[in-house]
Amino acid sequence: MASTSYKGVCYDKLKGRWKARVNVNGKRVSVGYYDTPQAAYEAVLKASGQPIPIFPEVVLADASPQVVMISAEQLPMPANYQELVERAQRTTTVAQHNLLIGTPTTNTLLEARIFCLMLRCIRKGDIEAPTAVIPIGELFPSGILGGHQHQLLEAAMIRMMRATIRIPELNEEDVHLVSLCDSMRYDSTTRILVATFGKAVVPYLINLVGNFAVADVNELMAIKSHHAHRLYWLMRSWQFKSPHTVSIARLKEVTDTTDSYKEYSDFRNKVLDRTVAELNELSFDITYTERRQRGRAVTNITFNIASKPTDDNQLALPLQEITPVQEVKIVTPLQEKVATRLGKLKLTETQIYKVIKVLTTEAELTKLLKETYPVLRDFETRAKPGENVAAATMALLKSTFPAIWAAK
Repeated sequence: MASTSYKGVCYDKLKGRWKARVNVNGKRVSVGYYDTPQAAYEAVLKASGQPIPIFPEVVLADASPQVVMISAEQLPMPANYQELVERAQRTTTVAQHNLLIGTPTTNTLLEARIFCLMLRCIRKGDIEAPTAVIPIGELFPSGILGGHQHQLLEAAMIRMMRATIRIPELNEEDVHLVSLCDSMRYDSTTRILVATFGKAVVPYLINLVGNFAVADVNELMAIKSHHAHRLYWLMRSWQFKSPHTVSIARLKEVTDTTDSYKEYSDFRNKVLDRTVAELNELSFDITYTERRQRGRAVTNITFNIASKPTDDNQLALPLQEITPVQEVKIVTPLQEKVATRLGKLKLTETQIYKVIKVLTTEAELTKLLKETYPVLRDFETRAKPGENVAAATMALLKSTFPAIWAAK
């Protein structure tokens, strides 16, 4: 939660409102959530028995903006939204300018996923950013949009609508702010979220020539924390100049953790180490070195950013004598089930028939189905998008059924 100049008041990013708290017998007690920091501060003073000041009629920079309701006709659902969804789902990579990466624009994991899927709707050669159409099932894999999920979605939409980006100017005293989004609308009938980027931010999203980073959509959607989302984009933007050194203050700023973790040790243990470990489960190979100033506190971190080697050659089963396919027949339903399972796990036809030739009993085939189910589940749910599923399956078979490798 972000603190303010009002004692006892902080901003709750999840709820999108200001929280008021007072100390009672040494414990902090909540006295409610409010739309503005002034209202929350009044509640703190009232609960503490202090006089309430009269606030001037000004709009504060950190105050929550009003949401103006307009008719649906002003934000129409594209007639070809199904075609747009199918086209977007065929896109596997997204890109954005490094200026946007260095400027935090999202505050939660849900917002980061919405932003990723909005980027996915942009294709190379687009002259302007198209209207983004996002099926709600891609944001909530369960497909359920109940009361709590609906509140999360609405709060995310409100925050993204008020998100601004500061554009660098030659004169440092000049200030140029642009809006991230122009409009957002959730249509409950089609279960589609419709969104458009702000016009002034479009040049940083399309026809990118230099100073931009590319990311994998499946990896972004598999990330489980908002901090990992931010660090993922930073690693992509820094990877070409690895090793890259960044100050602790700047790293906290771009990951939006300056107020949450004052001590570096807390930041390292609860944010940095966890997010680096999560990214290393994907296609990254990241290590970092802490830099200290004269033996004192850590002031900088140097990241070594590499990608895991991609080996297109699957780990082959050592078949000294390759059995012709026609010599092995699949005759039982259980064998058919095993062959289908191994096919889904990307084994070759020869490898599948080799396994079926060696594992002949019902108990062995049943055990194979049981042991390979977690691998198939992770593969189909994209829980480990960077994993070579065939190699993982064969490693499992090697340890579980040594007879397959010993067979001639």
